Amino acid sequence: MAAQTSALEEAKALGLFQPQGAFEVHCGGCHTRLNGLGDCPSCGLIGRSAADVEARLGSDPAGTEKVLQAQIAKRRAYRPVKS
Repeated sequence: MAAQTSALEEAKALGLFQPQGAFEVHCGGCHTRLNGLGDCPSCGLIGRSAADVEARLGSDPAGTEKVLQAQIAKRRAYRPVKS
């Protein structure tokens, strides 16, 4: 559980939790089309609140950890395109 907690804290520190509205189809950060969960496949923003992800940790810790680590890796690798 400590690994999941550290991943959750790291995701919070990186500012990855920016819940999207159901009507939003593009990321507010990089304008890439969001996936079905509201997550950005480009820059790593997570379309659910941190509280939702914390609740999911209780029922699916391995899956939630995988999602968090993937989004953290995307954020670290993301380089904005210069206009």
